Amino acid sequence: MGDGTGTGPRFRPADEQRLDAFVDAAFAFAVSLLIIAGGEPLRSFDDLVHALLRIPSFLAGFALIVLFWLAHRAWSSLGPKRDSRATLLSLAIVFAVLVFVFPLRLLTETALHFMSGGRLPGGGLITSFSQLGWTYAIYGFGFSILSVLYVLLFRQGRTGLAADDPRLTAANEWARVWTLAAVTGVASGAAALSPLLPAAPWLPGFTYWIMPVGIWAFAFMDRRRMRRLRAG
Repeated sequence: MGDGTGTGPRFRPADEQRLDAFVDAAFAFAVSLLIIAGGEPLRSFDDLVHALLRIPSFLAGFALIVLFWLAHRAWSSLGPKRDSRATLLSLAIVFAVLVFVFPLRLLTETALHFMSGGRLPGGGLITSFSQLGWTYAIYGFGFSILSVLYVLLFRQGRTGLAADDPRLTAANEWARVWTLAAVTGVASGAAALSPLLPAAPWLPGFTYWIMPVGIWAFAFMDRRRMRRLRAG
């Protein structure tokens, strides 16, 4: 396994492997919860069809959980020291993800039921604007908490890195992206609890488009800065 710099394999102490293995297993369990949370024993062919119709919502939730897992994997590839702070932050991320699964499943099923015109399961899970607002708020603030934990984790990953180490640049870029994600989650939660929700129930979900737009803006500014440095 590489050290994140492309310089070849790096010996990984048992403590590193143990922490990473635990986090990987916890994310796998979170995916299991995503299925079990909406699962029921199959008693007929109709039950099977109904379960298969849940695949799109499961896929949407699965993709987001994988996003968080890949972020922890990226942190691990930086070769950070597994000190008590890194362990505590990793365990906090695991706990937050396991809690995050429940509003995630509720929102993905409800959203896909609405977008499919009622063809996919999810009807009746949320029955009022008040419930919708609080579900979006719980999801958004939970997303922000997870994002802040990743900001702290990547900042921890910078410890001991030299100024010219490419891993320092990578850690800073990851911390910046997760800062943007934390702001986005708060903005979505605030929109969900605002009086605008009945008139614009799509607004809390649409707010998450801040992330790809912000990431593109960061990349654009980085390219301009690099061009100025090369020109100077």
